[in-house]
Amino acid sequence: MRRIPAPVLLVAGAVAWMTTRDRNPARWPSLLRDDVEGLVHDAREALVDGARAGLRAEQAFDHDMDEARRRARTW
Repeated sequence: MRRIPAPVLLVAGAVAWMTTRDRNPARWPSLLRDDVEGLVHDAREALVDGARAGLRAEQAFDHDMDEARRRARTW
């Protein structure tokens, strides 16, 4: 029994997946481009949201540290 190479299986899987989305192969590049653009947009949005959340966390930590320093006893 011969094994089917992994790249052949990947291509066959991709073709099968694309045919479930649209049977016309001429439209596949635009479908893939739209998917990739959507993924890039989502990744960029997640990165910006993460950066903003990090900044808010840093500011909250600084505020808490200032509060702790203000309340700390001085000898």
